Amino acid sequence: MSIGGVDGAEWKPCWVVANAQAHREFVAASNLKKQGYEIYAPVVRKTTRHARVSRECLAPLFPGYLFARWTAPDMRWRPILSTVGIRSIVRNGDEPSRLDGAIVDALKAREKDGVIVRAESQREIGQTVRFARGPFDGIAAEIVELCDKDRLVVLMTLLNRPTKVTVLEDQLSAC
Repeated sequence: MSIGGVDGAEWKPCWVVANAQAHREFVAASNLKKQGYEIYAPVVRKTTRHARVSRECLAPLFPGYLFARWTAPDMRWRPILSTVGIRSIVRNGDEPSRLDGAIVDALKAREKDGVIVRAESQREIGQTVRFARGPFDGIAAEIVELCDKDRLVVLMTLLNRPTKVTVLEDQLSAC
């Protein structure tokens, strides 16, 4: 069965996106590899906290999704749907949506030791910043934590008390 009705002359290798069951990306990837599919499931380092204990673990960059490579136009994709850990495939109509290999290559280029490295932030802990907009416009604060998804925890004085606030990085400017 070909992908998207493309014949072998026009076809080039691509990736499709599989939707995994909740928190089962690694199980799905393992089962797809056992079936012979080339899988890419990018991960990032994440700090988790439970009962006052912090630990670093690997978490999916795209929770609930992973990539499967198509190397031949006649490869079958329907067996993926019955794989343990897989919920569905991202499709365009009845055929899987094709993802250009350049996107996956760009993700792989950001890896260091098999883990996607977060883009370097211009901010660092202890740096003094100012709110650039919003209700706190112009108020100074100190960065106390760098979070996921371009968020920062800042310590500011609000009503004569030190208060921690989580903000988006683009809401701040350097002092």
